[in-house]
Amino acid sequence: MRRYILALICGISLSLSFGFASDGTVYNFLSLPNSSAVSALGGANVSLQNKDVTMAVQNPALLGLADDRSISLSYFNYVSDVQYGSALYGQAIDSLSWWGVGFTYLNYGTFDAYSEYDVNEGSFSAGDACLSAIYARRLFRHFIAGLSLKPVYSYIDNYTSFGLAVDLGANYYLPDYDFSAGFTVRNFGVQITPYEDTRENLPCDVQLGVSKRLAHAPFRFSLTYDRLNHWNLDYVKDGSLYDATETGISSDYKRSVSWGNMLLRHFIVGVEFLPSKNFSLMAAYNHRRNEEFSMDNIGSGSGFSFGGNIKVYKFSLGVSYAIYGPSGNVLGISLSSSLNSFRKSDSAHTAGIDL
Repeated sequence: MRRYILALICGISLSLSFGFASDGTVYNFLSLPNSSAVSALGGANVSLQNKDVTMAVQNPALLGLADDRSISLSYFNYVSDVQYGSALYGQAIDSLSWWGVGFTYLNYGTFDAYSEYDVNEGSFSAGDACLSAIYARRLFRHFIAGLSLKPVYSYIDNYTSFGLAVDLGANYYLPDYDFSAGFTVRNFGVQITPYEDTRENLPCDVQLGVSKRLAHAPFRFSLTYDRLNHWNLDYVKDGSLYDATETGISSDYKRSVSWGNMLLRHFIVGVEFLPSKNFSLMAAYNHRRNEEFSMDNIGSGSGFSFGGNIKVYKFSLGVSYAIYGPSGNVLGISLSSSLNSFRKSDSAHTAGIDL
């Protein structure tokens, strides 16, 4: 049975990787980091084995490495005061399988509405929401596979849209060497009900990553290859920087991105400082974010992100700060705990054990 499941996952993953490469123009909030740890590590990570249940959103297979009966809440103040957050819960079914459920929302705020004649018609709001049903199973000793089913709802004023996305993931973890490798196909799916008449693509993303903790130093490094299914990550897709018909500037002026620069845009490098089990610091560099948000003659540090995590009593508190541009920084906060820790304390107290 395990062989059939593995073959099915590999077949679907390969077909998605090479057959459905698109930029994605709808439900792009699905690509946002869902926890402070992910945000601090550059915005994407599919291999981190930190026992955090929120990593299952990045790679559903990582649910199998999370603490049992874990719950996590996250909140982000995004660019231009856009607010979004998530909640996730996961627990073991048995020694080989796990399930989880999550919810993500994004609130764009309130906007002034104007007609085509520039007449104020009041205000409107917009937002996105997504449910996640996650399942993970250990197929071999060091190999876990996972699946996430995600119905999506979005609205802009009176226009609504409904879609369905799927995540497929795999993780290979060697605890004796503190090494983890992850692979995932994220946000593959379809917009079932479009806002109007035209259906749009979802932000399908194929990612590959590794994480390794040093044997004799309190550091763990992560390297993530993002957008494996799409090579050209330049926001000017045809190479033209200006449209001569609109700007009057010669279209002979071209923008070009070197092969090496384009390759670096796919990589996210992260590092963690882990002096104890109850405290950690994180930092990362996302070259694509740096290239897209940097401005000439303005030093902003775009592409860098930082964060930390501290465990107090039975709760883990994480904070992140990601630099997107001169005025577009993102602050994130995550709070998580394992319900098992409270159950153990209650049992010990009942037995008269002083903890």
